[in-house]
Amino acid sequence: MLTHNADQVAISLEAHGAQMEREVWAEAARLAQEAARRMRERAPKWHTVLANSITVTMSAPNTWEIRPGVDYAIYREKGQPAGKHLPRFFDPAAKPIVDWLASKAFAGMRRVTKKSRAFMNRELELRDRYMGLSWHVFHKGLKATPFVEPVAREMDVEVPRRLDAVVQRLVAQANGSAA
Repeated sequence: MLTHNADQVAISLEAHGAQMEREVWAEAARLAQEAARRMRERAPKWHTVLANSITVTMSAPNTWEIRPGVDYAIYREKGQPAGKHLPRFFDPAAKPIVDWLASKAFAGMRRVTKKSRAFMNRELELRDRYMGLSWHVFHKGLKATPFVEPVAREMDVEVPRRLDAVVQRLVAQANGSAA
């Protein structure tokens, strides 16, 4: 003869439903932050702006979006084959690359005032460096450094396992309180 206490467990689960929802939500938020941390660890270190731009936002209830906030992240993730040009220097699409190049080329130098000879010389040097970078990308390409896709593959396995463990723990607590 089989005996069970399913009705008491169901009543207990109904009573613990809000707690279960809170616990699952908190675990999912922890998992999202952990995925962002892993992406930051795997992002190229000389691209500190890229690593620091990885953010977690809640786009909908129980939906977190983890993404880098810079435009060139796709080029670091997927690479750029040789034979592809960078956008022109004055094109707005080139602004993130130009900003990055300016931060590296003129690090530690004082700012110059606009409409000065120093500003003009700085802009010409920046343009020349950008053209050199563009030539290099055209002839040699950019090596891919995946940092999003490996973490996504890891989290595809880990997220269901950890959420299931939280639910199993709460069901066991509800079952224990019902017994």
